Amino acid sequence: MPRVDEIFTDILSLKSTDKLQLVDKILASIYPDNQGTKAMWAHEAEDRIEAHSGGHIETIDEKDILMKYER
Repeated sequence: MPRVDEIFTDILSLKSTDKLQLVDKILASIYPDNQGTKAMWAHEAEDRIEAHSGGHIETIDEKDILMKYER
């Protein structure tokens, strides 16, 4: 476990986006990509972007969401 602790300490200095990329890679190594699921999420993301750009959905500020669950 000491090696894992060393790696974790190194990870703490990374930017949030880099941490997320690392998590994604770790999860992909445990659960190999299911191309069907990946394609479905890509399609869903495109639909959401289009809906937002067209003014069909409203965004919520991250701070508002976090405040909602900080009870």
